[in-house]
Amino acid sequence: MRNLKQNSEGVKYIVLTGPTASGKTSLIVKIARKFPIEVVSCDSRQIYKFMDIGTAKPGRDVLDAIKHHLIDIKTPDETYSAFQFYTDAKGLLKKIVEEGKIPIISGGTILYILSLQRGLFRLPDIPEGIRAEIRDKIETLGPEKMHEELMNVDPERAEKIDPRDRQRIARSLEIFYATGIPHSEWLRKPHVPPVPLKIFSIRVEPEILRKRIEERVEDMFKKGWVEEVENLVNMGYNEKSPGFSSVGYREVLEVVRGRLNIDTAMDMIKKKTWQYSRRQRNFIKSLKGVEYIIDEIAIERELERWLEKR
Repeated sequence: MRNLKQNSEGVKYIVLTGPTASGKTSLIVKIARKFPIEVVSCDSRQIYKFMDIGTAKPGRDVLDAIKHHLIDIKTPDETYSAFQFYTDAKGLLKKIVEEGKIPIISGGTILYILSLQRGLFRLPDIPEGIRAEIRDKIETLGPEKMHEELMNVDPERAEKIDPRDRQRIARSLEIFYATGIPHSEWLRKPHVPPVPLKIFSIRVEPEILRKRIEERVEDMFKKGWVEEVENLVNMGYNEKSPGFSSVGYREVLEVVRGRLNIDTAMDMIKKKTWQYSRRQRNFIKSLKGVEYIIDEIAIERELERWLEKR
């Protein structure tokens, strides 16, 4: 394989996205056989250490063969914002090109992709005390009640957030109580510049995707998801830990606590994962210039353009 020169001017960075279980990792493996790539993961769940099975991280064989960045960078009790992703990813893209490789941004967290495509503003740092207080209130009172509180202090932002969306409600309230300035006002502040992207999204027929999701969830339990969550509990993590907002972890935690049987939990997780995949597909539509693909051919053409520009 040829090495690349360091100059990447005029080249758009390649993004591979798609709903959960659409086959992103399989496609990356095929591409890596022909091109000198490194992967910048844009998955807000795979950032967490000790949470391998339920977040469907690539297997050890894949991680050993293809260098991946931004996986296993946080413990489950830590948070990671879109701005942090923007900053980390931008630095990695530059570094990978300078080292003579082609970066591919791959994952299904569309907010992260949007942060690169549109640019971002820097939000304030939140004191840990305020963050913990807001998270505790959401656990105690429920997201709908806290959404009402957000409606009182920042109605513009509240109208754009689903009353069940714990993370976004918490984030907006944290910003307001840490600064006294509504989140919606912060959003109007100057942005950091966007990053040029060429976005590919894997298209999978809904009935096929649903079957893949069901098979994946069943496989996660066979691989030891319950034991993984037991280990997390023994390490001191629980449903209040940000990592546990990943789809399925709270249900498996209820299995560990003896409040749910595995079959019921499995059915609940299949349903939630399917709903999540539908939201992902809708979010992908908000990205500009997406090219839908069913195989690696279009991406390989784009990679050839990278090589030609070197």
